[in-house]
Amino acid sequence: MLSENDQKTNTSRRSSLIHLLHNQSVAQAAVLIAVVTFLSKFVGFAREVVIARQFGATGQTDAFLIGMMVPSLVLGLFAGGLGILIVPWYLGHKREDPERARLLVDQVTLVWGIVFALVCVGVWVFAPQLVHIFASGFEGARYTLAVQVTRLLVPMGFMLIMTGLFTGLLQAESSFLVALLWTLVGNVALVACLLAFSSRMGIRAWTLGQTAMAVIDFVPLVILLASKRYGFLKRFDVRHMDWPAILQFAALLMPLVLAGGVGSLNVMVDRWVASRLPEGAIAALDFAGRVWTIPITLLASPIAIAVFPSFSSMAVDGSVLHAMDDKVRRTVAFLAYIVIPSSIGIVVLATPITRLLFQRGAFDATATAITASCVQMYALGLVFQAIAPVLAMVFYAFKNTVTPLLIGLGIVGANMAGNIILSRYLGAAGIALATSITVTLGTAIYALLLRRYFRTENRATPTYPLWTQMLRTLLATVPVGLIAWLGLRWISPITAFIPLVIRTMAVCIVAALAYVVCSIALHLDGWQTIQSRFTGLAHRLRGR
Repeated sequence: MLSENDQKTNTSRRSSLIHLLHNQSVAQAAVLIAVVTFLSKFVGFAREVVIARQFGATGQTDAFLIGMMVPSLVLGLFAGGLGILIVPWYLGHKREDPERARLLVDQVTLVWGIVFALVCVGVWVFAPQLVHIFASGFEGARYTLAVQVTRLLVPMGFMLIMTGLFTGLLQAESSFLVALLWTLVGNVALVACLLAFSSRMGIRAWTLGQTAMAVIDFVPLVILLASKRYGFLKRFDVRHMDWPAILQFAALLMPLVLAGGVGSLNVMVDRWVASRLPEGAIAALDFAGRVWTIPITLLASPIAIAVFPSFSSMAVDGSVLHAMDDKVRRTVAFLAYIVIPSSIGIVVLATPITRLLFQRGAFDATATAITASCVQMYALGLVFQAIAPVLAMVFYAFKNTVTPLLIGLGIVGANMAGNIILSRYLGAAGIALATSITVTLGTAIYALLLRRYFRTENRATPTYPLWTQMLRTLLATVPVGLIAWLGLRWISPITAFIPLVIRTMAVCIVAALAYVVCSIALHLDGWQTIQSRFTGLAHRLRGR
């Protein structure tokens, strides 16, 4: 039998775990998001390996990716906008009246849920026309398959929209982990569908898996938000709708949706141009995205997601703008610290990494060469891909959804011109390079326009030395690039899987150790932040 003290200890531990599951600090959220995202990424790469082996970089894969792009981008652009806007909007109303804030959220969910259902019907009806717009080079079997996939994945698109809204609500309540855990489960279900059914159903097993993943992401969040803990999704009285508040939400949402649509339009433009290149170009760009986004999804995105609610709270407060300025600068410096060396390593080691991850079955050496060249061009703009969303979130925290829209429109125009010009000379890699160039320009514009929110005239303390930290980070990265370049000669002759894994990991570990040594020597804040977090975690574990 357990003693009374043991029972109290176990109860306390269960309570702590439940609290951690549903409520996290910024630091806890960033770490937990990174860990769960890593697991999801691991499962995701298992998915990509299965897809590459079964279908390769072929016209069939091109058709499926276009078919999946139509509902996921056309409908998914609403998901991103809802997930971002709901955080400052809900927190602003919650500060005045928590109960009314929940009521307004329920009303917004009802109204926009109906709107999105009608949009889904439109996507299903006009699927042939949409596929023709997004991939004008498709004909015959590729075109037919793309239309079929589009219609089959329309329900996935609706659930994607609503999951974005519900995830944003949980983040506003400082709960980042639950939605990610269900996404991990959904990824596992997708891989299981591919393994179990691809031999009998062909590429349509991918459709089944995507739909299963959407259901697993969506349903548990509905149940959780309707529970007593959160108390949402209980008030759908259409006779007492607060139409002024709903219309205000719509006025803020539309520029944000258009801004998100601009990002989606960039992807559409990329694939539209790629559809006119030889078969496999779209698939190569997609597989390349699985590689260069690793530092973004594992390191940068968790930080951006975790800091956004605190940005929103500071913007609502209005009296701590200098502190918010420093927080933004420190976030950018830390992102640069972790992403710059990653981008250098990916540029140098793109070919062995791509070979390691994908080259098997239908994914041959030619596909590896095309995909690796795309990876290199994307990785050139990796640090700006990490920083730009954080800077955009500062505008969203101030409920300024128009400026990111205008910047995004400029980026789309520049990207389209770059795609057309560079793809003539570099093929699919030219499309990737155009993306890197335009996101760099967009990030610079964001940084210049943010100055109006953070004026330094009345500051009693100096601003955080962002540029000093950036320059030191670049210096610390020089040995990383040199080690990767020397290691490439050691790795390149290897084709067997296990030796390739060992040698690639060895080069990465040596480069990482060199970066740590340089970070300590140059007194980089990024390393000190990591060290302090691990030290604090060790103290807490010893205290237990």
